[in-house]
Amino acid sequence: MIPKNTESTGQRSPRTGRSTTVAASMAEARVILEACPPAIADRDKAFALLRNCFSCYNAFHAISVPDIQDVGEFSRQKARVPNDEFAAWLRELTGKPVNLYKVSVTCTQEELERWLAKLEDLGCRDIFLVGPDSSTKRYKAGALQVGDAARIAQQREFRCGGIIIPTRRRQFVPRPATVDEADRIETKVRKFGLTFFTTQVIYESEWMCCLLLDLVRRLRPEEIPKIFLTLSPFVNARDITFAKNFLGVYLPADVERMLRGARSMREASISCLLEVWERISTFAGEIGFPPERLGVNAEYIDSRNPRNVDAAFELAEEFGRLLKIK
Repeated sequence: MIPKNTESTGQRSPRTGRSTTVAASMAEARVILEACPPAIADRDKAFALLRNCFSCYNAFHAISVPDIQDVGEFSRQKARVPNDEFAAWLRELTGKPVNLYKVSVTCTQEELERWLAKLEDLGCRDIFLVGPDSSTKRYKAGALQVGDAARIAQQREFRCGGIIIPTRRRQFVPRPATVDEADRIETKVRKFGLTFFTTQVIYESEWMCCLLLDLVRRLRPEEIPKIFLTLSPFVNARDITFAKNFLGVYLPADVERMLRGARSMREASISCLLEVWERISTFAGEIGFPPERLGVNAEYIDSRNPRNVDAAFELAEEFGRLLKIK
């Protein structure tokens, strides 16, 4: 069995016999930095920028690597460094635990198995499984739903997580209605065995507080999953436009006006996100949500902008110091 609660344990891959390091589980992490696989055309510049950032900031506890589907998400063609290859480079560069995302409907069982085998060589045992972005899309024969992908991964002793969108709902009501998303999370926890989640980028607290309250009311204490609030600082108006139009980020009008009018959008954004964390974490404590099961996932939304990348690292560093594991 893989050790569940160790910082790192020397192991040999059962598939290759090579020495690996088993990373600490997500249950132990509080602050994640999400690093985006760069386009192959931008690889050298992106890697140089990340080397510099990692040399300056290191207080966060783990690194996550998304599975970006450019054609499906952004309607564009872009060849990217594969996320498992990028994760291997990050692991070698930093020595920190890595965890990866996988859009399940893009692969068959055979393809998922091959991908998981690569992760075993990295010592990675934590993965985020993402479902389709639209129920109307058609996928190739044998494409996996999240539940099937989780079952396959768990059979290989991987720990599985997912994504939360606090503002997602089926119909409008006068108050933030998170019951639909709570239903999805309950299913993923009880039926699929998912134990941790990241959220969509958030810039306000009310929706997330409502969702945490829903979860506390319907789940047993031992079932409550680890949730990492995804926070991404903006440095210019282009970031705001991209986040709203392409990522579906909910940005309250007063917050947007404040950011656009700030002398330094970067500093105003980081300050705003720290306040969002303070409000959500305080409310979580008041309703009995376990404090150790609330963390931060800091991400940058423009890998080509050094200021945007550096701002995300700065935010992760702030939280790394604030939530340092004892």
